[in-house]
Amino acid sequence: MSRIDRAVQRVRHHLADDEVLLACALGLEIDGRRRQVLMLTDKRAIRVGLRGEHPDELPVEGAGARFDEVGDVLTITGTAGRLELRDVERGAAERIERLLGRHRSRLLAGTTQDLHHIRIVSA
Repeated sequence: MSRIDRAVQRVRHHLADDEVLLACALGLEIDGRRRQVLMLTDKRAIRVGLRGEHPDELPVEGAGARFDEVGDVLTITGTAGRLELRDVERGAAERIERLLGRHRSRLLAGTTQDLHHIRIVSA
């Protein structure tokens, strides 16, 4: 089990029963040394430490992400504030950027024609 998987196992109790975890990233506080996990769900972005702190969160609607290669800083900004992590793995940060970009473009377009739906047919 990877380090990020173990971290998510420790903080998953912050997720609601109806939330879907889309992506996560592991990093450090901007001005500290403590590890933190950034979880992106279908409803919100959650930043929480591994020591049982209260999570910081932003709604996904209207949020965007930006990855700065200097310091490997991932920043998620929204109408309710900003969440930041440093020393984030580039692949995880790009995944979060892509997912938030898609979510934002769908909200702006107001259409769901390009979504792929799953249809379950009983035998």
